Amino acid sequence: MKKIPFYLLTNKLYTMSLKNYLNYLKQDILSSKWFKENCKNKNIKVKVLSKDYCSKETKNCYFIYKEEKIYFYKLFLLKFEYKKEIENNYHLKLLNINIKHETLFNLITMLFSSQKLFLDTGHYPNINFLDRKVFIETYVKEYNSYLDLSVLSKILNNTHYEQDGYIYKLSHLFPKKTFIYSLYIKILLSTKIDLKNDLEIAKQLFEIYNIKISRRTVCDIRNKYLIPNIKKIEEKNLTLYFNNFNNNRRLLNKENISTIENNLKGVYELSSNEKIFYPFAENKVIYIGSSNNLKKRLKTYTSKTAHTNDIKNFIKDNEKIYFRIIKTFDYQEYEKKLIDTFINLYGDLPRLNTQRILKEFIIAK
Repeated sequence: MKKIPFYLLTNKLYTMSLKNYLNYLKQDILSSKWFKENCKNKNIKVKVLSKDYCSKETKNCYFIYKEEKIYFYKLFLLKFEYKKEIENNYHLKLLNINIKHETLFNLITMLFSSQKLFLDTGHYPNINFLDRKVFIETYVKEYNSYLDLSVLSKILNNTHYEQDGYIYKLSHLFPKKTFIYSLYIKILLSTKIDLKNDLEIAKQLFEIYNIKISRRTVCDIRNKYLIPNIKKIEEKNLTLYFNNFNNNRRLLNKENISTIENNLKGVYELSSNEKIFYPFAENKVIYIGSSNNLKKRLKTYTSKTAHTNDIKNFIKDNEKIYFRIIKTFDYQEYEKKLIDTFINLYGDLPRLNTQRILKEFIIAK
């Protein structure tokens, strides 16, 4: 598609909600009398931009990212070939749809290629900072197509995609510099526990990552992204996290579970042999839970009655799962504290936990 003047673009198509845009395609275009007649008379031919698409209508998103491939809903890949002019200037409607679809397809292809490592690992330190002006220059050079900051912003803020069952706004893949810096600050604070203040953090950022920002900027970033003074909190929570477990990791089997006293209230942790990539760091923990009868709950994991399908399937696919327990009457409150600590340090829930039981932790995107 050759470079097209901006005045031909219909901004409304970029800002239209997914539902309204689908209705527009189906009712105003594909089901219209003029469109059917022109197709019948071979004035219009319908093609698709890619053979990789999903025929089932997607919910709340334009496309799905799965197994390193992008699958648009088929209607969003339509490309119309038509005679130079159609009565009542209907060809301009088709032109604007073509522009939107080709721009979306090309932009998303390029963007997902740039962020492939992050998309495939889900590990936030692997996300790249992308300068919008540089991205546009690369796009125009690559596709010989029109794109400016206004159009890019509309696409990023009004386009959603699905990955692993979660819906994300496309702008998620265009993080701000401050967000990238916040990730490195998190990493430093989780490994350099002797860091005493923001000035020392700023020095380490420059020495290790060649990121030159002031002490004040470090402070502002910590405040913006809810990064506390990790050293003080970490000392308290890690004592809670490690020292209060009543044993070292033990293999999850009937023999080890049988040694737990009956009707024991407490918190338990499940872990595997393999390290798991979480947004801020790696860890072997896969689940944190609590029960008023630890022995009974842990037994469910050695049978076919594990209390969630995700846990049951994970245990089925992994030979060795380990557990630890904390004896406490306040088991629900303790579970909240442990999950809160885990999210603070690793940036996400343990892999098999499906919901947060404490106040929601905000991660800026």
